[in-house]
Amino acid sequence: MDELEFRRQLLANPRERESEFMAAANENSSNRKLFDEMQSFESKLESALKVDVPEGMAERLILRQSFDTGRSQYKRKARLHLALAASVAFALGLSFNSGLLSKFQQPDIGSVALAHVYEEMPYTSQANEHPNLAMVNAKLARYGASFDSMPGQVKYVNHCSYHGGPALHMVIDGKMGDINVFVVPDGRGLKPSQSFGDKRMHGLVQTLQNASMVIVGDRMETLEPTLQSLSKNFVQSI
Repeated sequence: MDELEFRRQLLANPRERESEFMAAANENSSNRKLFDEMQSFESKLESALKVDVPEGMAERLILRQSFDTGRSQYKRKARLHLALAASVAFALGLSFNSGLLSKFQQPDIGSVALAHVYEEMPYTSQANEHPNLAMVNAKLARYGASFDSMPGQVKYVNHCSYHGGPALHMVIDGKMGDINVFVVPDGRGLKPSQSFGDKRMHGLVQTLQNASMVIVGDRMETLEPTLQSLSKNFVQSI
């Protein structure tokens, strides 16, 4: 066994006593000195490791472990309860805020009609289509309704988008100018109103079966007779 192999085995296993290894240890003074030093170091290391376990140490370790486990479980439960409380608070806050937002953002049926009239006025004010009763009722058929007779002098009739859904928009002659008539199916999420207006125009709302009739005219226009006449001639089949 050469010197390099001897040193490798000595470091790996100082207690090696194989004959070839021992022959190499006694081969020269350098190897023997290194062998004796490693034996002395190994003996000191073994003595240092021979420490008696204090009485009751195992029981104390088990008890300590149980305490640590209990604290960990308590912390996990506390975090879980805190997370649940935060989730509930967040949900309540979200619900409350959503309620406030919907309250402030939900328009009424009259304000939508006013905005629609102003938006389409450049076109409807110039319209002069003069549709007959059959043409008017053909448009109304989509909403399950019809007129028994012509609702005044009709200038324009067509479908429109009313707060995200279809509605009928009709324009008839009034004493003070155009009167806009809307037939709006229910289910738009709009706040109800009976009358509405601004400095220039005003309007009235009549609740029908599964729909509402909304009329808008000039501020000086008397709308009640027109709404009564329209409602009287209006027939809903569904």
